[in-house]
Amino acid sequence: MNKKLDINTIHRYLSGECTPQERLRVTNWIDADPLNREYFDSIKKVWDVSPLPKLNVDSKKAWLILSRRVGIKPAFSQKTEIFPLEKLKYQGYLKSDIYSNYIRVAAIILVTIITGYLVQYHVNSDQTEQLTAEMKDLVTEHGEQAQVTFSDGTEVILNSASSIQFPDKFYSSKREVYLDGEAYFKVAHNSEQPFVVHTQGADVEVHGTEFNIRGWSQDPNVEVVVREGKVSVNASDTGQEEHKGVILTKGLHTSVRKGQNPLPPQKVDVRNNLLWLSGGLHFDEKPFHQVITDIERRFDVQVSVAPDDLLEIPYTGTFQYAKLDEVLSVITAAMEIEYSRNGSNINFYKRKTI
Repeated sequence: MNKKLDINTIHRYLSGECTPQERLRVTNWIDADPLNREYFDSIKKVWDVSPLPKLNVDSKKAWLILSRRVGIKPAFSQKTEIFPLEKLKYQGYLKSDIYSNYIRVAAIILVTIITGYLVQYHVNSDQTEQLTAEMKDLVTEHGEQAQVTFSDGTEVILNSASSIQFPDKFYSSKREVYLDGEAYFKVAHNSEQPFVVHTQGADVEVHGTEFNIRGWSQDPNVEVVVREGKVSVNASDTGQEEHKGVILTKGLHTSVRKGQNPLPPQKVDVRNNLLWLSGGLHFDEKPFHQVITDIERRFDVQVSVAPDDLLEIPYTGTFQYAKLDEVLSVITAAMEIEYSRNGSNINFYKRKTI
């Protein structure tokens, strides 16, 4: 059993307060060893008995209260602790007095200690392999791209102003990563360990394929297109009564508006969606404010527009290899507007009429 997982992390997991990275860490740890799962289940059973309001609890005091009630010799002394806890934090929805809170905390500690003793009969802690995945971050700035190969052989190209979080090794039943931005994935096939990409608006699950995800947290939509293979796309958080996912195969595209189910698949020219891989840009009836955002990400510039009514005008255009001056000239000619540029600052404005 891996003893290095902090119990506070387990408590945050049970209360729903943990971050996506902590959630992945806990699930990896549970899947790594049956004894870890047994340990987790024993804590969860106590946790489920009586939810608590959020508070800090002194674990030593909690244990002393319980020991007096059930006649067990206190596990804590003034100088030593049998279990390395200082404070436990909880999140719940039912009110309870402080005394009951201490009893429940002490019960959790008791189960933890008993489980620890049982494990000692079966596992030599010095020989237990460390199976907790270390999370890594890859971040690109505006105007940058990056490439990474995961431990399973999956290849990822990360677009500008994007980030991806992934474990150094995939130990759990699923290979899970977290994307904010745009990335192209070439996933190594493993039918027994599906690959899942989480964004703030959608979850994409595959077994082995090539696909592109566009999912910046500040954008309203997540877009997915498949080059090879098959993926399933589901909204990660929707107010809809019924969650309806879609299946995408080669050449199909879907869009997921945050809080809603994915749109039905549509046939698209995948090459246009992947132009960014070779330095290109493609816009298909995109509102001008989205065009501006892409230009800022791609070229590391700051763009202003006046008046504001220009922001909602749709624009369509394709640039096989995008150079900033060319992009600005073509856009302004097509939209019949003007621009000025001072270094990295660009201003679009309406053309003066005579």
